This record gives sequence, structure tokens and C-alpha cells, in this order.
Amino acid sequence: MKNLFRNENAVSITLEYIMFSMLFLTLFVLLYMSFGDMLVKGPKETVVQNEFSDIGNMLSTLVTDMYLVLPENGVIESDYMIPSQVGGDPYTIDATPASTDQIFEMRSSSGKETSVTISGIATTILINGTVSSSDINHRISYDSRK
Repeated sequence: MKNLFRNENAVSITLEYIMFSMLFLTLFVLLYMSFGDMLVKGPKETVVQNEFSDIGNMLSTLVTDMYLVLPENGVIESDYMIPSQVGGDPYTIDATPASTDQIFEMRSSSGKETSVTISGIATTILINGTVSSSDINHRISYDSRK
């Protein structure tokens, strides 16, 4: 029996390769199962948060620019484009008044949410409405005749 464990004539390079491959594959699977959420979901949360902030800031800038060129007696409309999905999920944008300022709230279908304020325009113009990222056309309009 002692000779069986000491005799290495039957071990080939192929068998050694298979054994090391299985060992490293098992180690990789165990590491991924242990730290997969940290390595995948953490960065995704950060990307979704930043993308929502970028979309909210773009809309805030668009509304501010419209406010600066508002006609006294007329209509102004502006089309804009937003991504259809953020983090692989569709989302909605709600423009709702808050206690101190106007807020754009972005909510994804998976429950992620971000709010961006519009700088001081709520006292002059009330902005309200909801838009879905899956809509084809996105438009902001203002009619000063109403």
C-alpha cells in the first residue's frame, strides 16, 4: 500500500491539468457565491443613482432654460430624449411640488429612486406631470395664455 502512494508513474500532465482546473473552478465559484452581490449589485446601484441624477439635472437645466425664454403671451415646447432603461429597468419621472422647491423624482420598476430639485422656479411656474421612459415622445410645454 505504501508503494501505491509513493509511485507517481501513473500521474500524467493531463490529469494534473484537470485536477488544478477543477480546484481553481471550485475556488472561483465559491468566491463568486460569497462576494457576487458585492461585486455586481454595489456598482449597479451606484451607476443607477448617477444616471438618475444625470437625467434629473438634464431636465432641471431644460426647464431652467425654458423659464429664461418664456414668452409673455404664447406657447413654448421642447422635446427631449432620455434613455429607455437605466440599470436594465424602465423608469418614470414625476414632477411634483415639494414644501420648498419643485422636485423631479425618478423611480425604476425595481424600486430604485432619486430626487433632483429645480432651482427656485416653483414659485413662478408650477411644473407637474409624469413621463415614462418607455414613451416614444418626451415633451415639455408651457402655455402662458392659460
